[in-house]
Amino acid sequence: MYRLPRRPVAVLAGLLVAAPLALVGPAAQATDASPAGKSCSVSVSDSKPKQYSTVTVRVSAAGKKATVTTKAKYKTTTNTKTTKATAEGRASVTYSIGRATKGYKVKVTVTTSSGRTCATSFTPR
Repeated sequence: MYRLPRRPVAVLAGLLVAAPLALVGPAAQATDASPAGKSCSVSVSDSKPKQYSTVTVRVSAAGKKATVTTKAKYKTTTNTKTTKATAEGRASVTYSIGRATKGYKVKVTVTTSSGRTCATSFTPR
């Protein structure tokens, strides 16, 4: 069996990775969902709320009067809420915890019409 020298194999492997990238061009390059320096800030009123209580998600730096969408990903469902930010770029949304799974980390993602994103979480107890 003929064996290729190690160096040409490394070069060949590089071509296999680089060639597909060259074919797609700059228009297909991945970009961050939030433009550089364009992130919002988010916090929750209680990071460990009791079942059947509420949690307020507070967003700032969302963008002047931007539409703000929050998604709370529970163990078995995702609850989405939309609101409008103030002229100062602030917004808040209240989630009822209900009988959410104790100890399961609920991830809350925020996206805004101004292209900003941020995230936080809370864990029901």
